[in-house]
Amino acid sequence: MTRLRRTALLLCTVAAAGCGSSGGGGGDAAAGDGGQVACIDGLTSLSLDPPSAQVTLDGTTPAPITFTATGQVGGRSETIAGDRLSWTATRTDDTPAGGIAAGVLTPFAGAGGTVTVTATDGCVTATATVTLFLDVVVAPPADPAGWDRPPVAAGAPTVVYPSDQTRFPRNIYRTLFQWRSAGFAEFRQTFEGPGARIVVYTDGAHPLCVGKNPAAACWEADETTWSYIAGSNAGATVTWTVDALDRSTATPTIRRAAPITIGFSRKDVRGAIFYWSTTSAGVRRANVAAAVPEDYLTGRPVTTYTDGDQVKCVACHVVSRDGKYLIAPVDATSGKSLWITEVTRTAPPRPMIKKVDDTGGHGFATISPDDRFVAVAWGGPVWTVDRATGDYVAPVPIGGDATHPDWSPDDTRLAFAAGKGDAPGGAALATIAYASGTQTWGAVKTLVPAGTLSNLFPQFSPDGTWIAYARGRGGHDDKTAQLWTIGRDGGTPVELVAANRVVSNRVGDGQHQNSQPTWAPPGDLYWVAFNSMREYGVVRPGGTQQIWVAAVDPAKLATGGIDPSYPAFRLQFQGLDENNHRAYWTEDVRDQPPPPPPPPGPDAGTCVPDNQACIPGDVCCATGSVCDTNDSGQTYRCMPIADPG
Repeated sequence: MTRLRRTALLLCTVAAAGCGSSGGGGGDAAAGDGGQVACIDGLTSLSLDPPSAQVTLDGTTPAPITFTATGQVGGRSETIAGDRLSWTATRTDDTPAGGIAAGVLTPFAGAGGTVTVTATDGCVTATATVTLFLDVVVAPPADPAGWDRPPVAAGAPTVVYPSDQTRFPRNIYRTLFQWRSAGFAEFRQTFEGPGARIVVYTDGAHPLCVGKNPAAACWEADETTWSYIAGSNAGATVTWTVDALDRSTATPTIRRAAPITIGFSRKDVRGAIFYWSTTSAGVRRANVAAAVPEDYLTGRPVTTYTDGDQVKCVACHVVSRDGKYLIAPVDATSGKSLWITEVTRTAPPRPMIKKVDDTGGHGFATISPDDRFVAVAWGGPVWTVDRATGDYVAPVPIGGDATHPDWSPDDTRLAFAAGKGDAPGGAALATIAYASGTQTWGAVKTLVPAGTLSNLFPQFSPDGTWIAYARGRGGHDDKTAQLWTIGRDGGTPVELVAANRVVSNRVGDGQHQNSQPTWAPPGDLYWVAFNSMREYGVVRPGGTQQIWVAAVDPAKLATGGIDPSYPAFRLQFQGLDENNHRAYWTEDVRDQPPPPPPPPGPDAGTCVPDNQACIPGDVCCATGSVCDTNDSGQTYRCMPIADPG
């Protein structure tokens, strides 16, 4: 195809590639002018001036950067007008890049980092690099001169939380930084990394930390300041340093705590976290950026459905990886059994099945990746039921007792603990092969044999390559439980040492009931959420059972034999007095567009006829029909509850 013949096609493709918003555009997506351009006749090469630029930002609107494009046209150098090219500004993380049009870049004011500027006529492309560094002081002191002297280590504060080397989602916010104050009341925090230097002055007088013995100080990162720090250094690390101003000496002394390193994900960490709160007698939902959780299916406060059914208590739940279905033992006024529910954008979920035979209001379950089947374990046996109807399908021939099943994301195997009950002792960790979508089961393979310790709560990583599990004595309130990983085909188990044992910036024995791991949806790091009864810095030294999260480095995990984990952080949306267990981290239906509304019909506004499109929660006209999906949520229609689709 000749250059001129390609031009008409490029008018469409270039316009489509450059249609990002001119005001943002982080995370590999382009922000640019999106203009339609045509290949310039005779253009053989293109360059941008400046080819690279370094800019220091102060958090206010920065000066625009103008790029001049020069091309070789017909053998001679020629300046190419900016409006003859399509321009984009991109980053490799989820921080906004800024806006660009006709060669003029307005950087995003609130973050450092690297921006790649691209110009093209559709046939020839040139790039330039802009390195941004954010230098901001937050809440500067009235007398900054008192801080202008070299620091000393003697008598300095001591950092408590977070721990050195902790990794955070870049989009978590509201992290409470905590330190032993050594009796001082004026502090300077410095967060310095490759993309920013953020200095924060504070008195450390946070309500959760006043009156502690020994004396403590805390500072909570608001969304803006956290974005300065994490957005500028996404995918990198920063050094956090705490200085105290000691005015008791003749000349004020700066006393510096030992600095620590913390890091951030390159991408936002997505998904919904459903966790079992015994405080609420049910399941709550949140994401990593949430300030408070949502009471999703709870006995306190009571969840009441339109048919009058009231929930008393919900126990060990499971959620499909696509986040569309939640299954849990429910005690309600209608009785006790395993419920199969559809996850909805707002609470509560919609019950589809309120009785799965032989579960007795208890049991553990897992959902096949295509959402067709549910594997149920209760009392030793494991069997499958139809997700849409709750009807019995087939036994799972494990050749013994099993509990805590988990279906692999690639639909090729089921992992389980080889025992029965909530937390049996001496259980082996095993898998059973599965022929995808067939209900045909193969051989059982033991990955970790039974022994003095029990191997419980296996969970496949989002790519199905690894299994995280808890190893301990078994039983409730098992302080010895520790998090481990193993390859899906076996191999040498590896303990997540940092996740288990590093607490309050110290390495301990890990005796914190670390159990019930779950993996976040795919990202640039693995993230494992788990329940742990560990202390929370200076705020809660005694500890309570809560959900914590640790990053896991996939490269280290693949290497084998070394600890791939980082120290854990507490999920900030939990109440301090909550008692929480069994997090399930899945895709979030709230991040997806809602299904289209049903077309108008004779019963529009009242009920939806059979075989007509519907929205989950709609009332179907025909008795025994529900609004359901047989194509993993692509479409919904009213159908008989036993309709196989």
